[in-house]
Amino acid sequence: MEENIKVIIEQFVDFLLPELNPYETSVYLYLLRNSFLRDGVTEVRVGKRTIATGHGKPQRGEQTAYHHMSEVLKNLEEKGCIKIGDSNREGTLYIVNLPKDIPLVAEKMVSFLSQNKEEDYFNEPEKRREMFERDKWICQYCGEKVAPENVTLDHFIPQSKGGKHSKENLKTCCFICNSIKSGKTYEDAAPFLLKSIQERKAKSHSP
Repeated sequence: MEENIKVIIEQFVDFLLPELNPYETSVYLYLLRNSFLRDGVTEVRVGKRTIATGHGKPQRGEQTAYHHMSEVLKNLEEKGCIKIGDSNREGTLYIVNLPKDIPLVAEKMVSFLSQNKEEDYFNEPEKRREMFERDKWICQYCGEKVAPENVTLDHFIPQSKGGKHSKENLKTCCFICNSIKSGKTYEDAAPFLLKSIQERKAKSHSP
């Protein structure tokens, strides 16, 4: 239940709050407080006057007027926050939608997740080539030109240490440097990479 409340609060603050004015926010929270947060159900029967006196006071210090409360509740229903049911002597039935079940919130959540979905620049062929072209087909460790037959991508922060398939964490690399660095951090691999580079340069300059 505690985790559910935490998620509800996060979704309310991040996605629903910007869509409500102060009165709508106050009334929605009042209904949520007296339904799901209190009893674990999303229904509450209460009179408008009770809501007006119980949900708080406007900035001027006067209680929200009854007719204004009707308008606020109607606005909340139009935004999908609540559904207004039947009325009897005990009050009106309100079905309170949790933030995730409100259409405008659900739409914003889908958009947010799609925008923040991590793109895979390591496994997708087109994105791999994008990395090679970004680095101009040059090994980012030894500086040698690479070709399709000897090019790889190295995780600068190793996967074993939480490194992602993001373009910021991937470097174009030749087979030799990749095999040396392997799952090491750059700091650990640097001495071995330097030694390999020096040996290869010495070999290329030998008669």
